[in-house]
Amino acid sequence: MQKFGSISLLFIALMAISPNAWAADVVPWKTYLFSAMSIAMVIGLVLAFKNPKAESTSTKFLLAGLYFWIITFAELIILALLYYVTK
Repeated sequence: MQKFGSISLLFIALMAISPNAWAADVVPWKTYLFSAMSIAMVIGLVLAFKNPKAESTSTKFLLAGLYFWIITFAELIILALLYYVTK
C-alpha cells in the first residue's frame, strides 16, 4: 500500500504544472529545471521522513539529499530523452 502512495504522490507532483505548459514552445529551459528540482526536493523530503530506518533528523536530511540527487538525475535523463525524441 505504501508503494501505491509513493506513486500517487509522484503523479500529483508531476501534474502540479499543467501539461499544456510542459508542451508549450515558449517555456524556457530554466522553468523545466526549476520544476524538476522542486519535484525532486518535495519527493526526496517525503521519502526521507517516511523512512523508518532513519532515526535522527540529520540522517533524514542526508537521506533527503541523496533522494533529491537521484530523482533529479532521473528527471534530467527523462527530459533529455523527450528532447531527443521531439527534435
